[in-house]
Amino acid sequence: MDTEEYRKKIEKEVLEIIEERLKARKMNAERAREIARYILDTLKPQMSLNQIHQVVQQFDDHFPELVPVVIEVSNDYEQRIKSAVTEHVGNLLKQNKVDEANTVLKQALNKELKLQE
Repeated sequence: MDTEEYRKKIEKEVLEIIEERLKARKMNAERAREIARYILDTLKPQMSLNQIHQVVQQFDDHFPELVPVVIEVSNDYEQRIKSAVTEHVGNLLKQNKVDEANTVLKQALNKELKLQE
């Protein structure tokens, strides 16, 4: 899935939350418009995965209703980082670069790594 498809998937999930809450009368139309406006203003086309992750992390700061989306995106991002680190460390170990592999693992544990663009 490319970043545009991923962004659209997130927008669809937000819309589903809005729709569900409106039907259950747990949200009014003004709140729904406020959320939709915020999503459209912050989640822009052509963003990188790192940018999408960063923006989505702020959704629940403004709208607690969006916690499920934030959790899902965070878990997905962490899984992508884990896969990239596992592959990279494996390659370093095959090249007998143990110190470099150790450094990468420490950076990953400290959440200092980002996905390559």
